[in-house]
Amino acid sequence: MCIILRNFKFFIFLFFLSLNFNNYSLAHIRGTFLSEKEAEKRALELGCKGIHKNQDKWMPCKNEKELHIYLRK
Repeated sequence: MCIILRNFKFFIFLFFLSLNFNNYSLAHIRGTFLSEKEAEKRALELGCKGIHKNQDKWMPCKNEKELHIYLRK
């Protein structure tokens, strides 16, 4: 019984870990654009102001922290 409970806790931990990872991944999939215009359009849709560059992609909102806040709404 103890082994089953320990395995159950481990699977619950992995489940919540995967949920957190998926939210972060989805935010980047939904928040990166090749052009400034696309990022500006998405910023208007989200309700945030400004855009920023992340490596070779453009992202809405003034920074990535703000983008994640607006994507979770």
